[in-house]
Amino acid sequence: MPPLEETLLQALLEERRLSEERAVVPGLMQHDLANVLTQVSLASEFLAHAPGGVEREAAARDVLGGVKRMMELLEGMKLLYHTRIGVVDYARGDLAEFIARLAGEPGVWPKGAPITLALPATMWCSFSPTLLRHALVNLIGNAVAYSLGTWVRVRLSAVRGERWQIAIANGGPGIPTGHLPYLFSMGRQTGSSVKSDRPGLGLYIARTCVRTHGSVLRVRTRPKLTVFSFVVQGAQRGVPLPVPPGYVSG
Repeated sequence: MPPLEETLLQALLEERRLSEERAVVPGLMQHDLANVLTQVSLASEFLAHAPGGVEREAAARDVLGGVKRMMELLEGMKLLYHTRIGVVDYARGDLAEFIARLAGEPGVWPKGAPITLALPATMWCSFSPTLLRHALVNLIGNAVAYSLGTWVRVRLSAVRGERWQIAIANGGPGIPTGHLPYLFSMGRQTGSSVKSDRPGLGLYIARTCVRTHGSVLRVRTRPKLTVFSFVVQGAQRGVPLPVPPGYVSG
């Protein structure tokens, strides 16, 4: 096939894949929001009959946490819609401080292991706070939820030159081997015998945010260790940075 026709064919196939993903997203969102609403409803019912003290406070935290999670999912979907025409909030900032403040934000994380940070004192670069917030909220939240009370670590480390890696690790049981081939896909793979047929809306949002930020979300897993990671391009003060894919000048 001539190069031009091959390029056009690949473009059409990619557009069809993206169209199929967009068609599945509303169903994923409905499923995940239904799960969170169930959590909020159960906690609200318990709150109404709790005698008080520690149990009542725990139920109230569950309600607030569920509402916070619903807002994060809705904001994430809104972000995916708007990034179709580009992201406009890239700015220079201290990424290490940004991650530390996010990790310490109350009401964001589900119940689970505490979050340990391994960050440099500072790391200045140009990044989109919106994209990275939604990527990290979902990746760190996923790590906490699946840590099974073991440990969760968020590390920001130099890779090469001005490239820095963000890695979110947890000590949970690991991802089943059968899940890996379709972990970042939106539907069941042909011939798959695994009952679970989707990665979850949060992981889809995280992957899309990382991709829009110009990187690739990678995963490695084994028993008692799962790591999601991606790279951010840093720069010294006064040194121009490359314009990330999807950037539209404001």
